[in-house]
Amino acid sequence: MHRAETVFAALLLVGAVLLIPQTLKLPVAWTPTGPGSGFFPLWLVVGVVFQMALILVRSLRAPVPPGRAAPFIERESVRPLLIVFLPMVAVISMLRYLGIYIGGGLYLAGYMIFVGRQRWVTVLLVSILLPVALFFIFERWFLLPMPKGTLLEYLLYGR
Repeated sequence: MHRAETVFAALLLVGAVLLIPQTLKLPVAWTPTGPGSGFFPLWLVVGVVFQMALILVRSLRAPVPPGRAAPFIERESVRPLLIVFLPMVAVISMLRYLGIYIGGGLYLAGYMIFVGRQRWVTVLLVSILLPVALFFIFERWFLLPMPKGTLLEYLLYGR
């Protein structure tokens, strides 16, 4: 575990540092309409750099346990990880057809049913109302088109 934590923190730190010049290509200062388009990406990357530096220092200072190293993922953790990860891969692979809203709602419903063991009323309300709210936030308020997929495009516009 120690080696995996150190390597992963170092890789993320290098990746984040390499992204800083990319974020500076966009305006980061305050504009008449609010923060520049590079403001949030820059501070997100700075936060990742700071956190990865802390994790890297902590992992390098931690004593290495004697004997056999602990595995990166414990055997009993693989099943819960796959329960979350595989449906996510399925939704992402179907993003072209389902879009972010329907795909996200289906993923959320599945997660609430199989992992959270929520009641059906709660599942239906959350998995329908949250994507609808996000649709209005992104598409109507921010005027930021998100991938709707062929299914939602057909339902909205008949195309």
